[in-house]
Amino acid sequence: MLRATVSGSFHRHMSAIYDAVGSMRAAGVDVLSPSDPRVVDNIGDFLFVASDRLRSIKLVQDRHLEAIRASDFLWVVCPDGYTGASTSGEIMAAAVLGVPVFSEHGALDITIGQYVKRVPSINAVTSSIRERSRVASAHSHVLLDPTRVVGQSIVALENLGDTLNGKLGDGRYDAERQLQVTTNLLRAGFGRNVVS
Repeated sequence: MLRATVSGSFHRHMSAIYDAVGSMRAAGVDVLSPSDPRVVDNIGDFLFVASDRLRSIKLVQDRHLEAIRASDFLWVVCPDGYTGASTSGEIMAAAVLGVPVFSEHGALDITIGQYVKRVPSINAVTSSIRERSRVASAHSHVLLDPTRVVGQSIVALENLGDTLNGKLGDGRYDAERQLQVTTNLLRAGFGRNVVS
């Protein structure tokens, strides 16, 4: 079963967050956070939802970040493009952790928008990730076929180095694609924890 975390402004987009969690469940996705997005309490502007067991802002946020780490993807709810400070931080955390970030809407912030892939629907994401997982599982692991996996990894890393140093590609989209291809190859061959 795929696992996901949902991020978005509780003040501006709570009904859309609630709908996204329901849509994910209908698509067979385990929503790690917020698993029950009904607002039940607050401390100042910070809203607690029913799945928040504690009333500590830091511990609730720490739990949400751990949910992102454990997720197959982060889903961002931003129907008007607004991501806000907390959601933007969660997007960047996902990027650092190597967790892909998706949304039906583009982020207004030009920098944050570079880390959010716009997709037509949650179902499109789940289908894509399930297909990628199936393909990745068909690849050999380094412990099963070390010669092949290490050889493919060396070639991929050399290509990535040349691309990131501007010797190959267009210096923009090719570099992003090569980085993703190399990351996926290494994850398939060595396991997710090697490249995270």
